[in-house]
Amino acid sequence: MATVKSIENALSLVDAKKESLKKAFEELQSHSSLLASFNLNWDDLDSYLTSVQSELLSKFDTLKALESSSQIQKSRIGKQKESPSSEAVPARPELKSMCEKMDGSGLCKYVMERPKERTAIRVELADAFKHAPDPGLLVLDAMEGFWDGKAVSSRMKAACVVLLEELMRAEVEIRPEVKERAAAAAKEWKEKMEAVQGGDGGEEGREEGGLERLGYLHLLATYKLLDDVAYDVNVLIDYVVLGGRYRQTVDLCRILGLESKVSDIVQKLISKDKQLLALKFIFEFELTNEFPPVPLLKDFVMYSKRIAQKIRKSGKNSRQSVNEAAMKEISSLKSVIKCIEDHNLESQYPKAELVARVEKLEKEKADRKRPAAAPMSKPQPPVKQQQPPKQNANKRMRAAAFKRKLPPAANSVVPQSQTYGMAGPLVAAAPQYVGPSSDLYGFSGGPMGFHGNMNPSAASNPYPPETHAQPLVYYDNRPMGGYGGYDVASQYHPAYYPQ
Repeated sequence: MATVKSIENALSLVDAKKESLKKAFEELQSHSSLLASFNLNWDDLDSYLTSVQSELLSKFDTLKALESSSQIQKSRIGKQKESPSSEAVPARPELKSMCEKMDGSGLCKYVMERPKERTAIRVELADAFKHAPDPGLLVLDAMEGFWDGKAVSSRMKAACVVLLEELMRAEVEIRPEVKERAAAAAKEWKEKMEAVQGGDGGEEGREEGGLERLGYLHLLATYKLLDDVAYDVNVLIDYVVLGGRYRQTVDLCRILGLESKVSDIVQKLISKDKQLLALKFIFEFELTNEFPPVPLLKDFVMYSKRIAQKIRKSGKNSRQSVNEAAMKEISSLKSVIKCIEDHNLESQYPKAELVARVEKLEKEKADRKRPAAAPMSKPQPPVKQQQPPKQNANKRMRAAAFKRKLPPAANSVVPQSQTYGMAGPLVAAAPQYVGPSSDLYGFSGGPMGFHGNMNPSAASNPYPPETHAQPLVYYDNRPMGGYGGYDVASQYHPAYYPQ
């Protein structure tokens, strides 16, 4: 069973792994021109990963709170009663030092540069703020540069949101002059967001501004700006819709007094085909009678199929587009299945058909990745070596007697035309070679020997029966090439890479 420490270590790696994934995605995107179709968007991936991370962090905070309360109760049984202030997790010296010095930019940088320790830093900030002369001003100073153009990274903005969120949980007192400065910052943020929305960013700029809208809503909630200044409720609703993928938006609706407007938020999310995000608000605010979940889930399933079909069509049914469409549909269907399981909707919407569809898509995707098996060649039977024909004793005796009767001139040499093209006469006193190679070269029974060997006794048996004859020369005078002198083409071809 996983311990709280192991869970904390795993969660601390999320931001670093997401940054590595983003770099890999950007590298892949730089080669998108080589692909038939590349419709993936980092914002979609980041949205999904961020929502999952936010949900896990929320559940982990609850788990740590339960464990902390359990440990405190156990310690109180055997020891003296402890004060409530001892429940806070002690802050590390670096956080305390920056808070004491009111170093807002250093605090923001510290949180931003330690994504692996983000979870641990979160729980320590409540104690660290106690060492700051003015925690509200400290965090406001840390927010400087939040809107300094595109050079500000999403990590920096995420760190600012963390500081705002933890400051709100710490429930520190905000001085009036700090509140006025926060209101001025909120006004500046709103103007810049509207400029992005109405400028070149268009709808894409709106979708990419979810984190900025979340920061703006946190700024209003943390410094309680809605108590003094009236804000356009419709604008706030739009900001909640754009930041709906973040877990904090549900709590921010309650803090900002938007409970009565949740129905409008749900309607806007449904109109954008974000039925799953709408269901999050429906279940949290118990609006299932007004918005039945099952029809929304079915609409989302149909929407995911249309998106997959659109991806395949735009990619001309290439292998890459088919795989991309399958991944998107599988992800959507798994989200629907999880929603059915989490909210016990299987009696109204059985998941068996969805599970079967996921398995089918995953199998087809795996089959496309598997390389086609090369046809197996049938094993060739071993070649049987030809055995030289046996000669009986009577034939050998008659051949020997015939040789003794030949005249010396006929028994000394063989005409040159019967050789392998070698100059000069060959000794004929050796017995005929009738091994396996003799028939292959078309010289069955032909005598073989060496030039200049005129001693019959020295060539009594130059080729033992078990020896296989090899060609003594090449068939032409071309220079030797290929392998071992034979003119054989190489079996290894150069590798071809896309240029």
